[in-house]
Amino acid sequence: MNGGGRGRDGSRGRGGDSRAGSNPYGRGFGSGDHRGGNRGGGGPFGGGGRGGMGGGGFGSVLPVLRGPLKCLSNHCELVVSNRRQAVAVWKHFVDFKARAEPGKKRMLSYEARREILDEFLDGLVALGHLARDERALILYDGDHLLVCMKKLEYIEMLRGVSLSIHPQQSVIMANLGEQLSMQNSATEEVAQILQLIMNHAAVMEGYQMFHGVNFFKDMPENFVPLRGPNKAFQIWDGFSQAVAPYQTAGTMSWNAVFNLRACTSTKAIPLVKYIEIQASAIAKRMVDLSTEKGCRALMADAEVMRRLNRRLRGTKLESFHILNRDTQQPEKRVYKLKELMTFSASSEESRFDLQDGRRVTVLQHFKETYPHASGIPPFQPLINTRSKDRPAYLPVSIVTLKHQPAREGVTEEDRAQVAEHMIMPPRNRVAKTEQLLSLVFGPQGHSAPKVLDAFGVILQLEAKTAQGRVLESPLIKYREVPGGGPGRSSKTVRPAQGDWNLRDAAFCRGTVCKVWALYSFVETSQNVIENLARVLKTQGAKYGVNLTTKPGLGAYTRNDRRPMLDQFAAFVALAKTKGCELLFVILNERVSLDIYQIVKSCTDVNFPSQCLNGRHKCIDAIFRGDNPNPQYFANVMSKVNMKLQGVNQTLEADIIKQEIGTDKSTLVLAVETSFFANPTKTSPPPTAPIVCACTGNMDDDLGAFGHAVCVESRKHPIVTDIGSMFKTILSYRKTTKNWPARIIYLRSATTEAHFPLVLAGEIRAIEELYVRENRSKPRILAVAVQRRQQTRLFPTKEMQAQGNNLPPGFLLANSLQHPGHFRNFLLISHKALQGTARPTRYYILRDDANRDMEKVAQLMYSLCHVYGRCQRAVSIPAPLYYAELLAARAQSYMKVGMRRERNIDIDDLSHLSGEAGEKMLTETRHFADEYLRSTAAKVTPMVFC
Repeated sequence: MNGGGRGRDGSRGRGGDSRAGSNPYGRGFGSGDHRGGNRGGGGPFGGGGRGGMGGGGFGSVLPVLRGPLKCLSNHCELVVSNRRQAVAVWKHFVDFKARAEPGKKRMLSYEARREILDEFLDGLVALGHLARDERALILYDGDHLLVCMKKLEYIEMLRGVSLSIHPQQSVIMANLGEQLSMQNSATEEVAQILQLIMNHAAVMEGYQMFHGVNFFKDMPENFVPLRGPNKAFQIWDGFSQAVAPYQTAGTMSWNAVFNLRACTSTKAIPLVKYIEIQASAIAKRMVDLSTEKGCRALMADAEVMRRLNRRLRGTKLESFHILNRDTQQPEKRVYKLKELMTFSASSEESRFDLQDGRRVTVLQHFKETYPHASGIPPFQPLINTRSKDRPAYLPVSIVTLKHQPAREGVTEEDRAQVAEHMIMPPRNRVAKTEQLLSLVFGPQGHSAPKVLDAFGVILQLEAKTAQGRVLESPLIKYREVPGGGPGRSSKTVRPAQGDWNLRDAAFCRGTVCKVWALYSFVETSQNVIENLARVLKTQGAKYGVNLTTKPGLGAYTRNDRRPMLDQFAAFVALAKTKGCELLFVILNERVSLDIYQIVKSCTDVNFPSQCLNGRHKCIDAIFRGDNPNPQYFANVMSKVNMKLQGVNQTLEADIIKQEIGTDKSTLVLAVETSFFANPTKTSPPPTAPIVCACTGNMDDDLGAFGHAVCVESRKHPIVTDIGSMFKTILSYRKTTKNWPARIIYLRSATTEAHFPLVLAGEIRAIEELYVRENRSKPRILAVAVQRRQQTRLFPTKEMQAQGNNLPPGFLLANSLQHPGHFRNFLLISHKALQGTARPTRYYILRDDANRDMEKVAQLMYSLCHVYGRCQRAVSIPAPLYYAELLAARAQSYMKVGMRRERNIDIDDLSHLSGEAGEKMLTETRHFADEYLRSTAAKVTPMVFC
């Protein structure tokens, strides 16, 4: 719900953030505040967005600079009905054991477990052992938890699967308040039960559940078409809900947290049409399955079929070729596609034996058994809807797709449209959420309210309010430029609603570049490139980046028979021999992300580079001879100055003086982990490699950060090699003889369940290093930062006329807290240019100084103002943003390196399995770690920004 500002290079911002990151849509679901791509500080090909010189539009946030402020949330309280306090529910343990060959283990899918359990429960109803009303209120989580009003205990064998149901305990609904105060495993169990009740209520209202928390209803008004040529996908509107205990001013409550959701879903189109669209996108040519020639060409192309099956596997289909025995009307049957075969319905490979001894093809069988399903093309491929050992073939022409979230084949353009669709002002989001809750759980609902009432639960539809306060923003310190005012060498700026500008100011510590170059992938004249070089030199000097000499110039040309990247590599090699310190690269807008990654991998190990989008309107204006846009070049030079080891801005704040100091005794250490595999694809195996990135400040200005990276296994919830990474960070602090006496440890990409492991593993490993070196242990402040959390905050309805969003610096320190061992608070530190600002939740894992929570919040808020890529406060502390940028760049190094050295596509690791797959994953991880460490050692600090 964050929305974010569009960068002027065409990339989009997330709530005004200024960072680049991995795919934020999780597994394809967008909430409106997950904006992909690169934010205000600049896209990979461009110079930046609106953040450069300020300005987010009149009324974008409430005009409150400091002090108390009331807000609205997306929480609704769950309470027990006075009429149903005696209701008791039984919690059961369900287990499925499937028969398998000796030495092998057979795993059952969620659908198989659900189907077996439903068949068993329906059998109990038929035998009279279970009433229909009781059957309708049996809840199953898809794993081992079953909840119902009645105590059940059975062991049964169905379809070769042993099903066992054992009762564990009874929960009296009237005792939910007591469970809140206990705060133990029983609290988590009650939360699971309440979550199941809410999920079942939504399903009974006609919603389909995906991934346990996202709900979508198959109604025409919930679908929105996508722009462009995509005929297979559309936008599907829905919502998510999560139940958890929360604490406000010491009072505990069970809250259901609701968020609007949208995903890219498949259309209900014939499977043949869907295959044609996906195969054409893969093969980069038109695929036509209406002709025998087109079908044969597709089935003969092994690589296209392999990639096509990856996209199709698991797709839900429906068919009406089977007639109801009583009515003789077509009856809907639902299937899941396992494989698209390489043979047709009339081929010899499709023959199978009938009970009468005849051996027929699939086409003959359908003509005899389902004569009403006529017109099956004999040359089209078959699909298998069962296992390879016991296949069940269907002609592709008789099945259609069900509406479902798209698993594969979604482009970045499609995801961007989903994100854009979900951008809405807070008042619109609140109104739409209220309408949705009224339709599902309110008076307009049909089945959901009855389900809640049966379990004695009441959902209070009025959103909860909370009391917070607005923190004062720190002063930003720059260097005064000539003409900005007499007698001043520095200039301080107070951010106005989260942003500021560089008017009459230059970077705190500028840089000098004696040898630099400019290379263009855009074919243009020498005069145009020379003019752009002059503009870059002039604009750099304006902000403190002195490009002293005339640059070396190069450009791609079609007259050179060498491939595009070979021409570029030759220019980079020549520039290196000349002692080049900086390279500007003008990229064509149509250049793919792979090309960008190759460019960065080629240049970073030699010298820093700054890529610019040649089709960006500010660059295009220079090509036409127009005046430069100062905002755009302010962002470009912000990045360039950092890459040349300059410092853009510092903070003039008491909290920074107290916590960081000026004696170089404080280290701000930020740790981020990032998956290689695309999150929209199948979840990678536990042993798949992940990138661990760590950044640490090199001085007290917090302007330059050293870096360390490694590759570890996904099965480890913590960074096991944090010790060596810590030593690498210390190697950048050459001006300090002593190790840091204070450490501010910022940890992202971790969950509440792993907090104790972070303390016992990562923090303890650092302390043990001090002990081994005979040094005094440091005083540590460890903070976990969660950006992707469920709570959203809005202005109250009385104040919505004054502004769209809550102001930057809004802090909730005593409301909507997660109860538990760790103090936590919510903080909005950035300004959302579009949509709704998403708060970040901070957990204080350890604080040796026992700071007040508001003091920790003020420190985190201040650290959000030192992000040098733009003149904006960002949504999480800048060191963590740098760690995320580092992780993303490390992934680029690895993707390019693994393709070049091992011919391995990192994204394909998601599909490796078995013993051979595990061996390949282990070898890949070891090679990746060595390659990444050696590459990271060659690049200079901040080159990744």
